Amino acid sequence: MHNVLILTVSVGNGHNQAAFNMQQNLQASGYTVTTIDFLQLQRYGLPNLLSKAYKTLIEYKPSFFRQICKISEIETFDNVKYMLAKTNQRAMGRLVQKYQPDTILCTHFFPLAAAAAYKKKYHSSFKLVGIVTDYIVHPIWDVAYVDQYFVAHPALVDQLKSALHPSGSIIPSGIPVGSNFTPVAHSASLNNILIMTNWQTDETMLMILNVLQTLPRTIHITFVTGNDLPRQKQLEKIAIYHQNYTVIGFTNQVASLMKKSDLIITKPGGLTITEALATATPILVFSPIPGIEEDNARFLEQEHLGCWAKCEDDLRDYISTFLKNPQQLISLSQNMLVQQSSLASSKILDHLISPVELVAL
Repeated sequence: MHNVLILTVSVGNGHNQAAFNMQQNLQASGYTVTTIDFLQLQRYGLPNLLSKAYKTLIEYKPSFFRQICKISEIETFDNVKYMLAKTNQRAMGRLVQKYQPDTILCTHFFPLAAAAAYKKKYHSSFKLVGIVTDYIVHPIWDVAYVDQYFVAHPALVDQLKSALHPSGSIIPSGIPVGSNFTPVAHSASLNNILIMTNWQTDETMLMILNVLQTLPRTIHITFVTGNDLPRQKQLEKIAIYHQNYTVIGFTNQVASLMKKSDLIITKPGGLTITEALATATPILVFSPIPGIEEDNARFLEQEHLGCWAKCEDDLRDYISTFLKNPQQLISLSQNMLVQQSSLASSKILDHLISPVELVAL
């Protein structure tokens, strides 16, 4: 039986969700799969600490967060990256000895670098695979001794070529989403708007609410707040005065909500973008986290797969345009269908194991 060890990192939900989606697909195909949050192996509640620090930076010091991203692009940062990887070799060694994986699949660069350092030092035979969960390949993903990379789009392939050893490969598979994220036909109208509030700051949430106040009450607005209970309670109080508002906390019905919506307003996280693409639901991104999410937003614009509202006035203008000319929503939806993003998991499975290895299953 082929053993697959999936390593993720619990900073944001996208890495974990991509890992879970791959686990589901691999297990359904007969693989033995173990998924581990690599940060949970560390002491002192590191995952919670990092998550809080991440959110604080976004809320109060977004420009500083952008500077961190720029610093990590500098070549000399490689020394820091590999030093961090080496310090985690022991933890990686314990995982390898315990699970004896044939393949290690990483949805975050942190465990990928640690696994690569271990593979190099001990000449390990496991296949090392990285799944990039954004629409940009940040230089920090460039890690030696990786056998395969799966990226979100063909345009990203050239961004990783320097990292591969001769036998490595880069496959533009898309980002894996759940099996219920499938394409549907959307009508040429703007009757239902879905707003994903996760990681929106109080300031940007207020901007969104200001714009919504100007819309006809015939448009139904659904807010999904995820695990953010304070935001959920805040919006529920506002919804008392707006019969066309619905507020939902954590839910496993996101696919269904997207399929019923005519427009999604959200931050441009890699997984959320892919879920929208997979259901062919037009997406309007707002207030990206500085750095990678800005690159995600830029990618959507350049590929004509979505729109990026850079300020409150932009947000208002885009929605007004869609109301006057809903055919633009259909054009976006048709562009999204071409991507076939719902097939990402299948594409990864097709390339993950070689034909020789499949015979052994």
